[in-house]
This record gives sequence, C-alpha cells and structure tokens, in this order.
Amino acid sequence: MKNIKKFIAILSVLAMLFAVGCSAQQAPEAAETDTSTSSEVSAPAEEADQTFTYVCGTEPSTLDPHMANATIDGQMCLQISEPLVMRNQKSEIVPWLAESWEANENGTVWTFKLRQDVTFTDGEPFNAEAVKYNFDRIGNPDTKSPKASIVRMIESTNVIDEYTVEFVLNTPCSVFLAQVSSYTCSMLSPKACEEYGAEVGRNPVGTGPLMLKDWNYGSSLTFVRNDNYWGTPATTEEVEVKIVAEDTARVMMLKTGDADVIANVPMVQIADLESDNNVKVILEEGYRTIFIGMTSGKVEELADVRVRQAINYAIDQQTIIDTLLRGIATYPDSGMVSSVIDNSALGVGCYEYNVEKAKQLLTEAGYPNGFSITLDTPEGRYAMDRQVAEVIQAMLAEIGINVEIKVLDWGAYTERGVNGEHELFLLGMGCPTGDPEYNLYQNFGRGSQNYSFYTNELVDKLLEDQASIVDPDARYDVMYQLQKELVDDACAVPLYYEMQSYGCRSNVDGFILYPNEIINLAYLVRN
Repeated sequence: MKNIKKFIAILSVLAMLFAVGCSAQQAPEAAETDTSTSSEVSAPAEEADQTFTYVCGTEPSTLDPHMANATIDGQMCLQISEPLVMRNQKSEIVPWLAESWEANENGTVWTFKLRQDVTFTDGEPFNAEAVKYNFDRIGNPDTKSPKASIVRMIESTNVIDEYTVEFVLNTPCSVFLAQVSSYTCSMLSPKACEEYGAEVGRNPVGTGPLMLKDWNYGSSLTFVRNDNYWGTPATTEEVEVKIVAEDTARVMMLKTGDADVIANVPMVQIADLESDNNVKVILEEGYRTIFIGMTSGKVEELADVRVRQAINYAIDQQTIIDTLLRGIATYPDSGMVSSVIDNSALGVGCYEYNVEKAKQLLTEAGYPNGFSITLDTPEGRYAMDRQVAEVIQAMLAEIGINVEIKVLDWGAYTERGVNGEHELFLLGMGCPTGDPEYNLYQNFGRGSQNYSFYTNELVDKLLEDQASIVDPDARYDVMYQLQKELVDDACAVPLYYEMQSYGCRSNVDGFILYPNEIINLAYLVRN
C-alpha cells in the first residue's frame, strides 16, 4: 500500500511540474484531427456583443439531440435546442418550451400546454405538430437513436390543438416528466430534419439562445446569438468552443487569458489556480459517478463474479480521493448512483479495500497468478482521467492483474464501447434526467451505453418494475433492491462521485452550471 501511495504522489507531482513547465510557454492550439436560458436569467443589455472562448477536453459527436450519446453531446446540443421542461439549479423540474402540464390519475396520459411565442431559428413555428414530429422521430427505429429507450413508454403522441400535445403511455410511468427533461427530448425544426436527414447533427436548427455558426471538426465549434430568441436574449455575441484534450494545456489557456472558461480542472492544479487573482475556480456537486466498467459479457475472466469482486476489493477508493484528487470527490457510499441524486441507495456502500480477499477470490476463480487485460480511458473527458487509470493499473498489479492502458480520443473510445471491444474501461455515469432509472438502464440494462454487455435478469425486471410504480416510497424500495443487486453482482467498480470543476477568468460572470452537468454559455458577461 505504501508503494501505491508513493506512486500516486509521484503522479501528482509530475502533473504539477508539467503544468509549471508549460506555464512559461504559449498555450498550444487545439490539435487538429442551464443551459439555462429561462427568464430567470437577467441579461444587462450593455453586456451584449461580447465574444468568449470555452475550452473543453472532448468534441461532441453530434448536435442532433436525438442522436446524442454522451454528456458532451448534450451540453453542446442544449446551447441550440431545448426540451419541453428542464431541471433548474435546484434540480427542480420547471416549464421551458411547455408552459404547463398535467397527468391523469393513473399517470398514463400527460397533456402539455406549449408556449405560443417560440419559433425555430429557420423561421418555422414551434407547435404541437413539431413536438409530435420530434417524439415520433426519437422513437422511430429508423432514426436509430441511441437513447430511444427514453421514450419507450410512449404509445402515441397526439396533437390536441396548435399548442396542446398529449402523450399516451402504455403503462403508468413515474419518471416520465424526468425523461422529458433530458437533452434527448430537445426540439429540432422538422423542416431542417427533413432537409438535412442524417446530417442534421451537423446542421442543427433549434429554438435556443444560440445558433451554430461553424464547426471546425477536431478543433472547435462556434456559436452565435439567436436574436429572435423567445426568452432572455443571450449576452454573448459569439462563443468559440475549443477542443483541447490535455489538462495542463487547458489550464495554461485559462492562465494566459486564451480561454475565458475551461472544463475539468485537474485537482492537483486547483490550489495554484485559486492563488491566481486573474482566475476563479468553480466546484459544484454533480450527479456523475466515475467507475471502472468490466466487459463481463465479452471477456471470459470478467464473466466470473469472483473476478469482478476481486477487482472491486483491490481498488482503494479513499486513497485515490485523498491523494490524487486532493479530497475533491466523494466516496461512493451509495454504490453506482451518486448520493446527491434522488432515489440513490443510501448506505448500500461498495467493496472495502482488501488485497488479501481479492487474491483469495482470484485463486478460487482459477487465476492464482492473475491475468493480463487492457484498460481503456479517455483523456480530457473527466478531470485527471488518465492519471486515475494509471493508479488503477498500479493497484491491480498488487493482485497479479497486468493492465495495459489504452488512452483514446472520445470518438474512438465510444466506438470501442459500442462494438464491445473494451475489456476494462474508465467511464463516467451521469444522470441527465436527475433520476437514476435513466443511467442504470443505459449502463447496466438494455440501453445504448451498456459497454460492459452486462446482463442480469433480476436487474432487467427491477428496471421495468420501478418505472410503473407511482407511489414514491414503494418505488424507492424497488430502486434500492436494484442498486444493491448491482453491488452484490459486482457489475462495476464505483470509484468516486465527481465534483464538477471549471475555471473562469476572474472578470467573467454568468456561467451557469447544473447538477446534471448541463452548462450555459449564452449568458457570459465580462466585467
């Protein structure tokens, strides 16, 4: 254990030294290769016509919300397109493109009244027909939406009148409103969808405060203000989103003023940034669980629950949090679902660090000398993701498991996941709906992000059962049972609940951050 802590200390020092070494140089260019827009936000007119630079670590794969399969996709989609309802900064569901809604007594019919002052940026009206088109598109198998399961309970979407739409569900659904709040259910212009077809993700037309001006693939996206926005006009004239995978490069761009806002500040550099009068650090609790996935449905060794349990016992989460992450993360005491999310299984816990128990289980499973395996990780997607992977590599070496790390760009990483090519993988499990049903279904049920190809009949049954339970207490009991089963079956290794970490120039205000990792770039102001 002393060796592991020493290794982590060395990693941390190297990260800090590298950052210092880079600080004397010009920040490198990106490699070529709330969403809150509600009337709650007041935007002073004198702050208009400003241009800002936002730097993140990974590039979205699409700006079509119906095809989005990662948080970065959703973050960028929501600058342009909007859902009927959204979660605010308090995680409450509030009206957005819908003014109000009601459900019948058993929760099988939901009726939404729409805003009447909204148009898409191509001039097309936003109305009930547009809502029906969008929801039909998400659920149409020909669309191949990776998150089509989010509307699986909708039997029909009906136009009642120009600004009233009705959803008829095939079963009562306690999470329907939460599902509708997801970026997946954001609205695109039907005309644009028909015109661009599969390419609408490169040519999105929504109702949001910003519009896409340009996409320099592999490098940057540029958004401009929608002057005909129905809500509070954006304070930004233009936002350039630059893609820079390396943590230290993003930090350098912030310190030199080449970036106004950066995502995923590495924890080892937070103290340095907080001492810089030109910079401020934003740390907020979020919904994301960082975990090690195990492709149990594809890799022979990982199909044995004893091996998966051994890997769990071999990981010392608290040491990772205390040393590498400088305490800026939360121990995963409610298993795979962050404890700040409603219906998380509070107290279900995780496997306590025990190397001897891990070795014993490996021997029982027939691997007394361990085995070799790869660990795939993105870089720049999560704060210090590559460094965390290197610590996991060292910890598993203690029980004889030889880990080869593969650092991949986000596109290659997700492609390997979809194709079942991961063995071990480092991934973050967010929760765009604010309810754990979504991320558990997507990652460990029959959803599109089940990169482990994990199957468990009880988990599948509980996932279906809970969705139709209207009583909150009864539903919680099922959700707890579901999450406990995932822990007992060692479906993955929860590492920590991530703190959202962003850096801003000290003269920049208006950056809005939500618990579900949605960001707002439209209302940045420079003092």
